[in-house]
Amino acid sequence: MLQYKHFKNREEWLIGRNEGIGASEAAAIVGASNWMTSTELWEVKTGRRKPKDMSDNELVHYGTEAEKYIRALFRLKHEELEMKYHPYDILFQDYRPWLRCTLDGELTTEDGERGILECKVHFVRGKSDLAQWNNRIPDHYLIQILHQWLASEFTFAYLTAEIIFQDFDSQLRTYYFKAENYQEEMDWLLAEEEKFWESVKSGNSPPAKLIL
Repeated sequence: MLQYKHFKNREEWLIGRNEGIGASEAAAIVGASNWMTSTELWEVKTGRRKPKDMSDNELVHYGTEAEKYIRALFRLKHEELEMKYHPYDILFQDYRPWLRCTLDGELTTEDGERGILECKVHFVRGKSDLAQWNNRIPDHYLIQILHQWLASEFTFAYLTAEIIFQDFDSQLRTYYFKAENYQEEMDWLLAEEEKFWESVKSGNSPPAKLIL
């Protein structure tokens, strides 16, 4: 059964997030993160390393501030969907409380089907980076959605992103996904995350994975 844990502010939410695995951490576990290895994440989860403070990073600040506008634009374009947003809610299944997420938006169709909204800002670094958006999204963003499906058991997802090019022009793109088309990938990710969480509980460092 889906559970919600409510927090009053960001400080309390950050503590609650570290009691399990969040969606933005899933890519590190499988070696698909450009910013953190699985070992570094394990060190954070076991108290051996402090999380990086990115609050002073200009790009991170822009992305944080832009999220509310991206969400508002999505709402305008999809009035057929009911949207709820609770920035300090953590979702998880009662039988798997360590696998958790906080959503950029909870969506509900007229038929009662529930889905995920994920808002992104992506600064393009070159041609190969831009190619990741050619009829697809970057792998680490897809892994984040897979994790959110596992935590929520919702059935669809929209990812809407402001893609900012090197000349500072930008495009807003939206991608739609159905969970039923990604069951094999979700099974694989769940198995990897279960092994990682066991290593957190045991205190034994997980096998090193290369960053892709």
